[in-house]
Amino acid sequence: MIKKRSLGILFLFFVSVSFAQQLNTVKLDSLFAVLEAKNKYMGSIAVRENGKIIYTKAVGKVDIGLKQKVTTATKYRIGSITKMFTSCLIFKAVEENKLTLDKTIDVYFPSVPNANKITVGNLLNHRSGIYNFTNSGEFMSYYTQPKTEAEMVAIIAKSKSVFEPNSKADYSNSNYVLLSYILEKVYKKPYKEILSEKIV
Repeated sequence: MIKKRSLGILFLFFVSVSFAQQLNTVKLDSLFAVLEAKNKYMGSIAVRENGKIIYTKAVGKVDIGLKQKVTTATKYRIGSITKMFTSCLIFKAVEENKLTLDKTIDVYFPSVPNANKITVGNLLNHRSGIYNFTNSGEFMSYYTQPKTEAEMVAIIAKSKSVFEPNSKADYSNSNYVLLSYILEKVYKKPYKEILSEKIV
């Protein structure tokens, strides 16, 4: 009988794989030992079978300078990987008639420069002209500290537009932070709950 298992990388991505034999944990341990020795991988791994985790492994360092090793309970900053989920959730909101791509963001963020000209679609495709807050010299002074929506919107709103909305494209993390807040507003739930319900 072929059993279905799933391999979770960073406890976030689950890839379904079918195995015709028992899971060889010795070989997996050996593989991850080689990857770790050659500095080719860092992260946490979980293999799940029929809803039950049957193998876990942690490889690499949380802090290279302090030589602090990761564990299977380590939480990772996943950064721009979340953009895929955010864009998917935005399109789900569009499918559910909770949002339209041509809706301007002034109803949500009136303090953001050009908010009355910037659409949800502009945020999605980086054509908003909103300054990328991670380019600011101040970013490194607070990037590990939790921020409220009001604090983040204030940070984003204080910078002038880089260009006229929809005149060109330029990557900006600010766009996707604002999209995540829009999702929370239209679903009236925290982002993590929306992600769990709609995707995970």
